[in-house]
Amino acid sequence: MPLVSIENVAPDVRIGLWQLSENVDGLLGLCRDTSAMECLIGRYASDSRRREVIAVRLLLDALVGGNVTLHHEKTGKPYLSNGMNVSVSHTKGCASVIVSPCRLVAVDVEYVSERVGAVADRMLRHDENADTLLMKLLHWCAKETLYKLYSDDHLALQDIRVVSVDGDDHGGVMKTRNVQRCEALDVSYRVFGKFVLTYAVL
Repeated sequence: MPLVSIENVAPDVRIGLWQLSENVDGLLGLCRDTSAMECLIGRYASDSRRREVIAVRLLLDALVGGNVTLHHEKTGKPYLSNGMNVSVSHTKGCASVIVSPCRLVAVDVEYVSERVGAVADRMLRHDENADTLLMKLLHWCAKETLYKLYSDDHLALQDIRVVSVDGDDHGGVMKTRNVQRCEALDVSYRVFGKFVLTYAVL
């Protein structure tokens, strides 16, 4: 399955989602500059990682056009050559990119699996409630999203609190709090197939 969606989720905020089923060659065939992309993915050994890198590049092309380069700070935080704010996430079989010219943005996408249970004890705060696999994964994704959004704060898992989840098994909004700043923020979520997507905007 190729590009799933490109949409505006807030004023001056666009998000793109790609659910990967193509192989590397199939994705390369969609690129504007195949040779440059082959050079970029040559540093990655696994086909799955190569597919994710290409999908992110294709999403950027769809969101902001081809005349932009994705870079990373020493911390790993991504930034764009045109100055737009960007956040990138990928997991097994899926990639997402969110961009804005003027607002801070963050996105996380995760594959639904039991592995989140292994970190639930250290991830969840005593005042958070996540009894099901989906709820645990929503808490994890919300914390990943806020960690990216407040990257300068260097938040720990316990510095982020999910106060409530308002929605259903398909999507909704999580009320969250950056405990360090005593700042409340909404994190939107969607559940589709075997994936959970979360994003937030400042």
